[in-house]
Amino acid sequence: MHYVYVGRNEWVALVVGLITGTLYTWLNLPIPAPNVAGGIFAILFTYIGYLIVGAFRRTVAFGAPPSER
Repeated sequence: MHYVYVGRNEWVALVVGLITGTLYTWLNLPIPAPNVAGGIFAILFTYIGYLIVGAFRRTVAFGAPPSER
């Protein structure tokens, strides 16, 4: 079972992405990601499609995993 939730890794990725985007822009370098909306949407909707099929198959759950004691 895969659990989909916003945890520590997602927050770290957000901060790293913001720093990287700021640094690349400040140095006038091309960003290391699709710089058009179509490329960004392709990545986003690929992930959303994965989540939809996973939820349908009951292999993906939304929310934090149950704590192990």
